[in-house]
Amino acid sequence: MSVRTVLVHGAWHDGSCWAPVVAELSARGHDAVAVDLPGDRPGATTADHLDAVLDAAGVDGRVVLVGHSLGGLVVPVAAQRLGPERVAALVLVAALVPLPGASWRERTRAEPGIMAAGFGGGLQRNDDGTTYWPADAAAENLYAGVAAESSAEAVRAAVAGLRPQDWTVTTEVTPLVAWPEVRTVQVVCTDDRVVDPGWGRSGGVVAGAEVVELAGGHFPMLTRPVELAGLLHDVLRSAG
Repeated sequence: MSVRTVLVHGAWHDGSCWAPVVAELSARGHDAVAVDLPGDRPGATTADHLDAVLDAAGVDGRVVLVGHSLGGLVVPVAAQRLGPERVAALVLVAALVPLPGASWRERTRAEPGIMAAGFGGGLQRNDDGTTYWPADAAAENLYAGVAAESSAEAVRAAVAGLRPQDWTVTTEVTPLVAWPEVRTVQVVCTDDRVVDPGWGRSGGVVAGAEVVELAGGHFPMLTRPVELAGLLHDVLRSAG
């Protein structure tokens, strides 16, 4: 039985951002599915996010769980629930990493410098507490790295797909009790303008994780899908 790859997106996005990587993995013969998290829904909890990941993982078979950015707060909790018998590996791509016993908000207050300097300029807040990116601010701030590595058309398409983002998942104490005893690969994007690469190489790294550096910015699924799929292909070959 093949190992399923479950791809979990970050803030303001949905599963469609993984489409280039899904296509690359499918071409290599892998079973890959992208999750749609309920992060655009005001009040969506960690449990709500977890349900979406577990649904994608299915009821049997081995999985590799891949979390990008905010998705990194969810995939270790899913691995804890599924157990090492089902989880072949965790892959954290430019990811936020939960600290057992704390919320993400508490962690960022205790560890300044997790987010890249200058990130968030132009971000706006709705009355319901969700945040959103005006198109110009998204292109200039959130997707600054995409603009440097890709085309203006790609940036416009990415901006058009953005959703509002609720932050309940970052204010709740993570359900993670201890890091799952599974292979963990942490991908640090060397030119990341969202999550500071230095944090990814040091304090953000899970003890025992394999740290892999990938050239480019925060969104390799958009700008470097072939390279990212190749990295996941190598993890899947080892898992299989």
